[in-house]
Amino acid sequence: MQDEDEVVVGYLIQREDKDGEITFWDPTNEWLEDPNEAKLYEKQEEAEADAKSLQEGDTDGTVTIELVFEADDDDWDDEEDAEEDKKA
Repeated sequence: MQDEDEVVVGYLIQREDKDGEITFWDPTNEWLEDPNEAKLYEKQEEAEADAKSLQEGDTDGTVTIELVFEADDDDWDDEEDAEEDKKA
């Protein structure tokens, strides 16, 4: 569920296959495992149009659009602190 103060920065197209494997769309490299390498759509309409086109040609998976939120600096600090605690 989205918090009121979370900012949407874009949209990713994701595909889940029959085995539950999730991949992300990049027009140049097609389906990738790393969401950081996928195309970040700025406009929801563009993402929806590409997702619809991809779903029409895909019989083995489900194509959806996922929201990408702006990272909260506090969240990054918490993650870095947790990693440092693991190393200690």
